[in-house]
Amino acid sequence: MIHRELTNQYLKNFDSLSEAIYLCWYNSYCSKTNQLDEEKLRTQIRSYGFYPIKNEIRKELPLSFRAKLKFKTLTWVNDFTDSIAEESVCESSELYMQTIMEIENNLLILKTRERIIPYANMLLHYLDKSNVHNQEVEESKLNYRVKELFRYILDHNFIIEDNVTCQNDDCSKIYPIYDLSVRLINHLDFVERLISAFIFFDISLERLANQSKCNLFIFNDNTYEIETKNDSEDIVLPKFNSSHTDECLIKVMHHLSHKLKLVNPNSDVWLFWFGRRPLKKPEFLFWDDSPTLLSNVIQHLCGECIANIVKTAFNTAVFVKPTKNKYERSRMYKEIEQIITISIKKNS
Repeated sequence: MIHRELTNQYLKNFDSLSEAIYLCWYNSYCSKTNQLDEEKLRTQIRSYGFYPIKNEIRKELPLSFRAKLKFKTLTWVNDFTDSIAEESVCESSELYMQTIMEIENNLLILKTRERIIPYANMLLHYLDKSNVHNQEVEESKLNYRVKELFRYILDHNFIIEDNVTCQNDDCSKIYPIYDLSVRLINHLDFVERLISAFIFFDISLERLANQSKCNLFIFNDNTYEIETKNDSEDIVLPKFNSSHTDECLIKVMHHLSHKLKLVNPNSDVWLFWFGRRPLKKPEFLFWDDSPTLLSNVIQHLCGECIANIVKTAFNTAVFVKPTKNKYERSRMYKEIEQIITISIKKNS
């Protein structure tokens, strides 16, 4: 039996968050200049995200709040998490953790892919707030505006001095409280964890969202530049080791791209991660399928699959060990094996 009590409660809480963000945007957006009025927006965020916390509703966490946020694709959010105080976490912001557990339990109950996908689409339906601003603008521009708004909410430097003193007479500590910011960061983390939960069942929520034109507001850029302290420094990164020729590896790359597994690949970047091309500013590779298939493909090309290299090259915290026997019965194995065989014959 599927349990949805906590899920429904969380989605209701998310509706409240979406409404608060929408009102902040609506009351701060200038239709003449098509820009957010920063001063008005600051006032709006203060009115929603600043309140004195009471000791009795505080919840002590066993681990650091910041340490619990393990963002992968949401790298831009990391710039703001250090601004969140430990004391800003209260019980209501912990609901999403319980909800994730309920969803994971439901996934274990739904044994087949045919039963899991409708469940995934139901969640996507409730999470899709792409039309909340009710604007007739192209998707890329809407995404930019929403991301711009999210940045303002997450960046609370402008209210850093607005502190609230504890209500208890015996308590002299000052607590900076940012309710709206904390709730938004928690929700972005919730979406990341939700995506990871479905990945382990070989289902890509991101792909389902794209197919149904839902917006999860994860703002993937598809390519990320690796930062270096000095442009003249050589980048020392772990690389894949393959005995196949450059030509063979590139053909496999194009095949994976055609199958919508590898997103917008670049030959130089691809070969860089196999130790074949020097690049001063390499980018990460972007995989859009299950981590199990990724590990199997890398093992197929290299003869081994090392977790550290996969995590580095594909900028991910998720790694699943290869399932060689199952993979070798798959169509993907046969297709890549055919590319390899033709390449070997051509160069023999």
